[in-house]
Amino acid sequence: MEFEKAVADAGTEAVLRYRAMAGIARDNEIPNSVLRAFVAEHLHRRLGLPVRVDRLLAAVARELGQPLDNDILEFFGGCRADVAVYPDGRPSLLVQLTIFDAATHLPPGGPELDRIDFLARTGKLRASIGVMICPFVVPLEARIERLHDLFGGNMYVGERQESQDRKWHWCFAAASLGATRRAP
Repeated sequence: MEFEKAVADAGTEAVLRYRAMAGIARDNEIPNSVLRAFVAEHLHRRLGLPVRVDRLLAAVARELGQPLDNDILEFFGGCRADVAVYPDGRPSLLVQLTIFDAATHLPPGGPELDRIDFLARTGKLRASIGVMICPFVVPLEARIERLHDLFGGNMYVGERQESQDRKWHWCFAAASLGATRRAP
C-alpha cells in the first residue's frame, strides 16, 4: 500500500501545483501529460529508482521476455503505460493515471488499463491505477466507494481537497491491479 500512497500523494501534489501554476478555474483541467510527468518525477525522487513516462506496452512485454509475434503486437498496439518503474533495468511496476470526472459510473480505463492489467496478471510485474476522483452527478464519497468495490478494497485514498472555486471537493486515490480487480 506504500506505493499506492506515493502515487496518490504525487497526483494530489501535481493537481495543486498545476492549479497554482496555470491559474485554472477547475482543478480537473490538469493535462494528462503534466500529471504523468509530475507523478513520474515524484516517484523517482521518493523511490530512488529509474522511471519512464509513456512506455509502450509492447516494449515492456519484450523486456519481460515475452516473444513479440504479430498477435502480441496487435494486442498491445500503441498502448502505453503512463509511468513505468525500472529497478535493475527491467520494468517491475506500471502505473496508469486517469481523471474520473465524467457522468459515468466507472472511471475511464480504456485499452491501456486492460493491457496493463493483463501484464500484471501474468505475474511478471505489479500494476497500479491512480485516479483523480471528482464529483459529477454522483457525490465524491459514492464515487470513492464504487472504486473501492471495483478494486477489491485494495485502494489508498488521499486527503479530500477543496476545489479552486471552493464549490466542490476532490481527492486522488491509487489501487493495485491484477488478481484483486473485479469486473465492473
